[in-house]
Amino acid sequence: MRAAFARLSPEHQEVMHLAVVEGFEIREIGEMLRIPTGTVMSRLSRARAQLRAVLEAVRPSHKEK
Repeated sequence: MRAAFARLSPEHQEVMHLAVVEGFEIREIGEMLRIPTGTVMSRLSRARAQLRAVLEAVRPSHKEK
């Protein structure tokens, strides 16, 4: 997970950390970073998608035969 997180851009890491780890709301993050809430939501969505893609790529496949 740490390696996947490290692959995110600094902007995406910052928003993801504030939302997921620190538990701030979208509005609060926007105020802290002085960016629109739409930008916060976009960065959070893209960060989650990137993490999901990286983690799925490295997850072992458990296909049944």
